Amino acid sequence: MEREMATEDNVRLYITVSKYNYRKLKEWARIHGKPPSTFAGQIVATNLESNLDTIEKQKQDLAHYEGISADELEKRWEGEGESD
Repeated sequence: MEREMATEDNVRLYITVSKYNYRKLKEWARIHGKPPSTFAGQIVATNLESNLDTIEKQKQDLAHYEGISADELEKRWEGEGESD
């Protein structure tokens, strides 16, 4: 079972969205009483959590296509560092 991340484990991510999407995000965040950046983080986390099975399947498929194990693929990605 995955452990919950402590605050010090969080990573800051910079993204770009259209002005329209930012305006809608601000509206949605305000409805929920949150700053847009906090609410955006919650949206991303929720979508990742709801797609964990799909992400794992796609990782397995990619590893199979490349002729390596999923563990080998993960190690390769770790060796590449951040690619944003």
